[in-house]
Amino acid sequence: MSSSRKCARRRDDLAPPPPPPCRTHSRFPLRAPPLLHPISSHSPPLPPQPWSRRQPPPPSPDAVSAAIASLPSRLTPPVLASSLASTSDARLLLPLLDHSLRLPAFRPDPAPFLVAIKRLAAADLYADFDRACALVFSLLPSLPSPGPLLRAALYFYCQFGRLGKAFHVYTLMRGSADPAARPSADSYHTLFTALLSRGRGDTMVHYMYMDNVSALFRQMLEEGIPPDTRTLNVLVRGYAQSLHLNDALRVFHQMRPLYGCEPDAFTYSYLVHGLSAQGRTRNARELFDEMRGKGLLPTEPACNTFVSALAVAGEVDEAEGIMWELATAGRVVDDITRRAVVEELARAGKREDADRVVRELEDKGIVNSREGQALLSSIHDDHEVQSMTIMKTTLNVDDRGRNTW
Repeated sequence: MSSSRKCARRRDDLAPPPPPPCRTHSRFPLRAPPLLHPISSHSPPLPPQPWSRRQPPPPSPDAVSAAIASLPSRLTPPVLASSLASTSDARLLLPLLDHSLRLPAFRPDPAPFLVAIKRLAAADLYADFDRACALVFSLLPSLPSPGPLLRAALYFYCQFGRLGKAFHVYTLMRGSADPAARPSADSYHTLFTALLSRGRGDTMVHYMYMDNVSALFRQMLEEGIPPDTRTLNVLVRGYAQSLHLNDALRVFHQMRPLYGCEPDAFTYSYLVHGLSAQGRTRNARELFDEMRGKGLLPTEPACNTFVSALAVAGEVDEAEGIMWELATAGRVVDDITRRAVVEELARAGKREDADRVVRELEDKGIVNSREGQALLSSIHDDHEVQSMTIMKTTLNVDDRGRNTW
């Protein structure tokens, strides 16, 4: 055997064994899909994955070193807070905090952490904000007056939509030894609003979160914190958005005698909006008259829903009167509501009144000529459709004009 054959056999012995065949339960073996663009040494490199809005690239080591070097030699909490407030790049705040905590002579204080938390949240740097809050939570036993820190962390966690983190802060606040760090009425209001912002327009999701809101409200009463009108409005709005209007009315009727709070324009607007959405126009009208008697003005969504509900319910003359009353008071209904009033007038056989309403809308400057023509055309189109339907029924013809006898 020649030396070349011996070397080839030796190389074959050193080569790795071939991979085992792929076993599948199918009759056909698995095959890799063909490459659309074969990889070669001349293929361009893949572009780097871009950083998301909440995950910016970290600062360079040189920038971190320069920021640390710019700190004064005798670092105190007020000096560090001033340095953090004047730092142009918010990504450097957390490295500066880490560096200051490693100094043996530095004593932690809430002021630098409060500046860092607010700036990181304003810059939408959630990862750094969460790490800064974790540092605060680890130093809570040694921090004097942690109330402002905990309230800021609770508020910004709710703004970021991190309800689990927010309730963790709420638990820390309830267990704090400092009475000033306990949850206040503002803290509960922040949690209520964050819970009710879930689900968007889903009434079932709103009602599911109302159980949490009710439990928090009971804890608020057990803590001896008296509710104010703003807090009770959150309960009314939550029940109204979930279309549980009886619960909303129960809270409304308890505001004065039980809690000593006076309903405001938002209280009435939530109830009028919810009752109108349910078609309970009589109850909505009673609350509307009550709030107007107090000189209160409903919000724009409540105005639109109330006027539309009256028009659709057949009370179109009353809907028109309320629309003009609200326009005089400075609340102009939207285009959908105006169209509903005009079309319901025409559908009730009051074509002249519908034309008059459109002309008055143009004269008052609420709509321009193009929008007025659009309203009139919608009336005429609807009238033509009704006329064609009556004609086909009378003549017994189908859509193609053929006799149906």
